[in-house]
Amino acid sequence: MNNNKLKEILKHYWGFDTFRDPQLEIIESILSGRDTVALLPTGGGKSLCYQLPALYTKGKVLVISPLISLMQDQVQSLQKRNILAAAIHSGMKYEEIDRTLDNFVHGPIKLLYISPERVQTEMFQTRFYMANIAFVAIDEAHCISQWGHDFRPSYTSLSILREIKPNVPFIALTATATQLVLEDIVTQLQFKNEQIFTKSFERKNLQFIVSKTDDKINELQRILSKLKGSGIIYHRSRVNCMKIADLLKQKGYKAAAYHGGMSHYDRERIQGEWTNNKYQIIVATNAFGMGIDKSDVRFVIHLDVPPSLEEYYQEAGRAGRDGQNAFAVSIIANKDIVSASGVMQTSYPKLEEIGDFYQVLHRYFKVALGGGAGSDFYFDIEKFATAAKINQHKAYNTLKILERQEWLILSEGLKNPSLVMVIANPREIHGIYPEGDLRYEVLCTLLRLYEGIFVEKVPIDESSIVSLLKIPYDKITTLLKMLEKDGMIEYDQSLNKPKITLLKDRADVTSFKIDEKKYLEDKGNAQKRLNAVINFFSSDNCRQKVILEYFDEEAKACGRCDICRGSQNSDYTTEDKKEVINYLATMKTKSFYGSKVAALWPLNRRKRIVKVIEDLLDEGYIEFVSKDLYISLLND
Repeated sequence: MNNNKLKEILKHYWGFDTFRDPQLEIIESILSGRDTVALLPTGGGKSLCYQLPALYTKGKVLVISPLISLMQDQVQSLQKRNILAAAIHSGMKYEEIDRTLDNFVHGPIKLLYISPERVQTEMFQTRFYMANIAFVAIDEAHCISQWGHDFRPSYTSLSILREIKPNVPFIALTATATQLVLEDIVTQLQFKNEQIFTKSFERKNLQFIVSKTDDKINELQRILSKLKGSGIIYHRSRVNCMKIADLLKQKGYKAAAYHGGMSHYDRERIQGEWTNNKYQIIVATNAFGMGIDKSDVRFVIHLDVPPSLEEYYQEAGRAGRDGQNAFAVSIIANKDIVSASGVMQTSYPKLEEIGDFYQVLHRYFKVALGGGAGSDFYFDIEKFATAAKINQHKAYNTLKILERQEWLILSEGLKNPSLVMVIANPREIHGIYPEGDLRYEVLCTLLRLYEGIFVEKVPIDESSIVSLLKIPYDKITTLLKMLEKDGMIEYDQSLNKPKITLLKDRADVTSFKIDEKKYLEDKGNAQKRLNAVINFFSSDNCRQKVILEYFDEEAKACGRCDICRGSQNSDYTTEDKKEVINYLATMKTKSFYGSKVAALWPLNRRKRIVKVIEDLLDEGYIEFVSKDLYISLLND
């Protein structure tokens, strides 16, 4: 193996002079033909560990990736470097898939990205057998483990690739895995004589800060006033992301919202403008982050509780990838922890509820008992939830359970539907097309079905239009594209039709079974992951130490986080007391809220300031009114 050649490739395509530790060792391992596991934290350069050796070897590299958006980001990034890469997804036509597979087997394509579901198709398996495969890369490999935070049942089928080409090595890559998950990855992928490379999860340049307050917006503004450079603010709610972005813009910040309900074009544009520093701050759901190539992010702020410490650390780790000082700040209210616990419980309905849901779903699809296996159904979850009188969030979580139990498969389109906005003048619509024109019929149907479609892009379900107009699905999408070309609408077509694939024939009430042991294990694992992230926010121990110990690393106190800097210390000094007395004596009004006064001091001093206020009350310098409200007697 020629290390000089590897460095030449690194310099030519990526512009770097040296590898990060342990990238070179990982690359040497997979090129030597050994099964390899790479556990590198966010920002550790995982993608290069399989992309660069793909250019060194004469063979082709197959990459298994869980998300269409992630595939597209990786392929676009490679193509910008003049590296021949392609992706196959379910939004492509049969002819496109066939042509791409041919170019991978016989043509110039070096790296092919596919979803784990694609592996099960005979069309792909045949081409995989024909191709000269150097190695297979499994990205986000924690998805293969039932203990992982984002388990995908389809990942467990990847062992079929071993059967087709038993001598082809695999490289499994992930940023978040405990020892239990690592062991499961090795078992599921049937690794032998594997090499496992791990890099410490410690981020010496990252300062973890947790602020507990009910006044989150004011605290956010206070913190932002002290932070410089690019940053990300995470919130799980799309609506709140937009509200917070608007508020920040009103305060003079260059901010933009980003969430999965936006069109691919808008998401790509906003991410690009943030990367190029047109925006300072992105306020985003967890849809933002995969494939980010921006090293100078100075801060990541969380405004609610993620479902796992893995997800939190992956998001927080997007700050400071350039090795310079950066901040991971969480602004959390007690009600956020209660809310996160409630969401976890609703994510796992009772077993009898799952059975009832299963029957309702099959009746909705009009599937007869004993039939349905292998059938695809286009699916509008909002329409289904309304018809079945089921909470939409609960419906989606029950579908995920049925997927994990291998009763069905959900497409990505359920998360990212098509979007449409009518941009034509409403007064001109009715006279622009001749009578009987199908474009006019589709346009009128859109207006009937979707409120607010003149104001903003709204999620649509093409299958609803299909059922109303009795026109084939492909023709509906063609007509929508024609309307866009005519300047009547903006149409962002989903790359993946929202659909459900049934894996088994419909069982009757007595025959339908859920693997209760597996279900309880899944629920228990989810609860453990949630408990770990709640412990991170609630513990009096060093923040980074809590994270490292979760990932099975021995750790010492970091000396940088809010805990290490005294945020839990309530022993105040004489100087602390003087500062509070001077502030209260110079207030223009007598009344004040204790928490708001304490918030004027840095986070690591607030408990001391609260204790000062409590002692001033005992000493008769202030009077208690109600709850957090006091009256100062110092300015009489």
